[in-house]
Amino acid sequence: MMNRYSRAFRFLCASFLLLLCGSVPLVLAAMSPKQYWQKGLDYAEHRLFIDAVQHFTQAIRTNKGEISIDDVAAVFNGRGLAYEGLNEYDKAIDDFSSAISINEKEPEFFLNRGLAYLHEKEYERAQSDLGKAIDLQPKRAASYASRGDAFLLTGNSARAIEDYARALELEPRTVSVWFPLGMAYKKAEQYDKALQAFGKLLDAEPKHAGAAYQAAGVYARQGKIDSACVWLDTAVENGFRDWNALKGDPDFNNLRKVDCYKRVLSGK
Repeated sequence: MMNRYSRAFRFLCASFLLLLCGSVPLVLAAMSPKQYWQKGLDYAEHRLFIDAVQHFTQAIRTNKGEISIDDVAAVFNGRGLAYEGLNEYDKAIDDFSSAISINEKEPEFFLNRGLAYLHEKEYERAQSDLGKAIDLQPKRAASYASRGDAFLLTGNSARAIEDYARALELEPRTVSVWFPLGMAYKKAEQYDKALQAFGKLLDAEPKHAGAAYQAAGVYARQGKIDSACVWLDTAVENGFRDWNALKGDPDFNNLRKVDCYKRVLSGK
């Protein structure tokens, strides 16, 4: 009889604790600032961004000199990346700015803030930060590629082409750069170079629907109807399904009355 009542008592206690934990925020276990920092890095690596933010915050707030000032900048940077993982880009930008205010010589901080500005469509600020990252670390392809994106999105195809070309010069195996480079050449009406860029991407990723679709559009603009049809069919085979975009895309004006175009839309 006592065992039964003991089990019931333990059940009630557990239920009470569950309710308590559900209504009161959990208190982090006491650690040193460096331990909070390391735990934040571990959580971020496993994409547990809320936990990462909590631990980075504790590392900052409990630090009384154990973490050097340069490393405090790294903690702010780490928390900024965690905020990005939570899609809280305003907070991420604030943290990257705090890191930069401590150490203006670290290119990573400018790169990260530039990417956050890029996400928030603050393209001029992105260009500025990515330019500083390049000045501090001239041989990092990612900075050139990202600044190329910022230039492309503001219509500066010439500068975008320069940056993408430099990124590929530094890291020729960076396949992802071929697509925006092709788009930049297309906007600049350098159609043969655009086709070459999309072709390079398709060589590496034959199932890339976007590259096949863009190649079809370029061929259509050039009046090369047969090639346009081949690549439009390939895009559909590769998974292209944005029919509204196809209908409204001026690249395909020369193809509207052609059987292959009608067939693609009728078979959607």
